[in-house]
Amino acid sequence: MIDIDFSSKRAKLAIRFFTYGVMTVASVVLTALLVFVALGYRLDRNFSFSQGGLVQFRSFPQNAEVSLDGKKQGYRTPNKANVQAGQHTVEMTLDGYRPWSKTADLAAGQLLWLNYARFIPNSITTTTIKEYPVVVNSMASPDHHWFLLQMATDSPNFVLVDFSDDKNPKYTPIQLPDGLFTKKDNKFGTFQIMEWDLQSKFVLIKHQNGDATEFARFDRSKPADAINLSRQFSLNILEAHFSGNNANVIFTKTDDVLRRLDVGGPTASGALVTGLRTFTIYGEDTVAFTSVQEQTTGDPTTQQQVIGVYQHGKIVPVRTARVNQQVIFAYNEYDNHDYFAIGASDSSKVDVIRNASVTGAAKEASVFTQFDLGQPLQWLSFSNNGRMLVAQNGKTFATYDIETAKAYNSKLDIAANVDHQLKWLDDYYLWTDAGNTLRIFEFDGTNQSEITTLSAGYGVMLSANGRQLLSIGKNDATKTSLLQASKMTLD
Repeated sequence: MIDIDFSSKRAKLAIRFFTYGVMTVASVVLTALLVFVALGYRLDRNFSFSQGGLVQFRSFPQNAEVSLDGKKQGYRTPNKANVQAGQHTVEMTLDGYRPWSKTADLAAGQLLWLNYARFIPNSITTTTIKEYPVVVNSMASPDHHWFLLQMATDSPNFVLVDFSDDKNPKYTPIQLPDGLFTKKDNKFGTFQIMEWDLQSKFVLIKHQNGDATEFARFDRSKPADAINLSRQFSLNILEAHFSGNNANVIFTKTDDVLRRLDVGGPTASGALVTGLRTFTIYGEDTVAFTSVQEQTTGDPTTQQQVIGVYQHGKIVPVRTARVNQQVIFAYNEYDNHDYFAIGASDSSKVDVIRNASVTGAAKEASVFTQFDLGQPLQWLSFSNNGRMLVAQNGKTFATYDIETAKAYNSKLDIAANVDHQLKWLDDYYLWTDAGNTLRIFEFDGTNQSEITTLSAGYGVMLSANGRQLLSIGKNDATKTSLLQASKMTLD
């Protein structure tokens, strides 16, 4: 038997080193386990590690119960959970509201954000907050604070609804200067609200009087200072759009030419793109367009349609098409990449090209992804944040989620025909007024909800706090127009 003197310096030193060694090994093992747990790894029934993913749960209103694959969880929204990889069904419930559900695929190591669940009350109260003899058009501002009502087609007469405080809305009549637009036989033509700028301060108005078209810009806080762009620049403007956050810069189509107007100058550029057919704006200086060009100058038989991007003074051709082909496209940015979606009315397929303006490559091989609507394409649109791309034909639509690289094919569960483009309510929800019923639903077609009856063809606006939904209805007895608010929360 070995006799050890534990009180000796050597023994104490050995015990100390042993203890430190055990603690170090334990720390390394514990750290490794924590890292594995943080990465979603779990020990399964076979005593082997498998990686799951992290799911973030949020809802509006919050404090909803969460069930995962039929099992109620011990937490409420907002919260998060590590979940095994695979397909899962999530249900959230909140007293007084319709249940919300989603079936989602979770990849190993994925962070899945289910942060857009919007609860709809079981019973929705819609009240008339203002009544007018007639409202012919309405448009919501991008910040969801302002709702512009057009009171007549043949006069520049509007009402600006300030809904910043949804409990105390304010109504301001706006009469644009009488001499702002050109009359024929002492009469105006027809007016149309075209666009708000991104800062929700300026509005573009179109005036069509016979074969003459005019565009004007006015400041909602100073309508008397409105500017007739067509007169100021002496141009035959056929189409106009604000650029980015600068309401002084407006891109226009004049005949078949793309121009950049600077109201602050005032200056107008030369032809940026010729043979212009259609265009859309993104940011301060990016324009996606289609134009007709001759491959051989002076030889119209060599004409082809060019789909491209104008950016920072340069034209980047992306695709070509037949001259008689109706090209449908949409452009946006997401997560520091630009995405150019291109389709045609005689095809059901949509090509999505990433960084088209950067590569400058007119190659079929530059396709980032392709998805199939299953029917001939009518409309394309991105969500406001650029994450979702929707292709549509009537009730049928397909959505591509850039974040998860997944496509969804959906169909609206309604009897009425949908003869207009679906509109975005927020970054994840769409709406339609087909059949004079306001219906909202998620990007993938799930959680469809009827909100209220309304007059079709008008804009709607979700208040900035998400508690009220404005729309235009009609009094069947008096035939007057109703500005109505649907209560989207119970408090």
